[in-house]
Amino acid sequence: MADTFLLRRDKIRNSLKKRRLNAFLVTHPINVRYLTGFTGGDSFLVIKPEGDILLSDSRFTIQIEEESPGLETFIRNSATSLCQAAAKTLGLKTFGTLGVESRSMTIARHTALLDALSTWQAVPIDGLVEEFRQIKDRGEVAQIRKAVDVAHRAFVDLRESLRPGATEIEIRNDLEYRMRVRGAEEKSFPTIVGAGPRAALPHAVPGTTTWDSQSHLLIDWGALVDGYMSDLTRVLIREPKDRKLRKIYETVLQAQRAAIAAIRPGKTGGEIHDVAHAVIKDAGYGKHFTHGLGHAVGMEIHESTRFAPGHATVLKPGMVMTVEPGIYLKDWGGVRIEDDILITRTGCEILSRHVPREFDEMVI
Repeated sequence: MADTFLLRRDKIRNSLKKRRLNAFLVTHPINVRYLTGFTGGDSFLVIKPEGDILLSDSRFTIQIEEESPGLETFIRNSATSLCQAAAKTLGLKTFGTLGVESRSMTIARHTALLDALSTWQAVPIDGLVEEFRQIKDRGEVAQIRKAVDVAHRAFVDLRESLRPGATEIEIRNDLEYRMRVRGAEEKSFPTIVGAGPRAALPHAVPGTTTWDSQSHLLIDWGALVDGYMSDLTRVLIREPKDRKLRKIYETVLQAQRAAIAAIRPGKTGGEIHDVAHAVIKDAGYGKHFTHGLGHAVGMEIHESTRFAPGHATVLKPGMVMTVEPGIYLKDWGGVRIEDDILITRTGCEILSRHVPREFDEMVI
């Protein structure tokens, strides 16, 4: 695995030459982990033509040895800030151009960095590491599969144990507990649970509404396993004879199927969104599909590539995305069906294909 991290850093190193940068400072914790394997906090990574240095402190010395063996480190003392450590590593009397991550660099930290690096020119770089993170390697895909599996099994457990009168809050707590029991280190994001009319809120915060007092229950959840995330949404059906509910559910499912069938390398995120939107619009619910069709997922729950109106990013093999069309009606409720897919050379693979999603399968 160590060779994988070095290979990733070498790709960044090659990009520095093209950008005419003498060094690159990685400050986003997720990017530090992606490039080194180190999972601790309060650390920077310096990438230079001649090598890489992880900047941290004595709390993480042993952890770095375990997670990033062989990587050169600079262990700062309590009187030395990370920015000062970066300056010492780069050379206080050395002149050069330093790329910095503009997405994770606060104004305060940027100011401190400039004060410490009086002989260097700091150049803001947007999304350099994130660009490489778009394409998952086999190991990353395997980790996402594990995250999907953990989320799936926890959901099965939850569904089989739902008790009468359970509230949205209790369902959320139970599901998150079951994910941890199944091997998740954490939830991917705050779990969304909305019963009946509250399912019309795409990001419903769980409340005291009971699931069995409503016609349907929307749950959006995911598991974080070994640094990688899953993201799924299902709607449990309490009233299978409700014609409106069935029509809306089947429309959303048809939109998802059409979008998945259209996914292939060379298409853009905007084109795939439009496929799903057209199905929902034709059914008369176009204005009630209020968000993009999906987003990339990996070490973060929302990564840079999206299925969204006008999004021009070209799809490539190795991208992992969500496909999550939805219809939301005020005072009635909402339906969203979400799966995780891997873009392949010829189309896509549904990583969550084992999670039931047909209307009749969701009846409880």
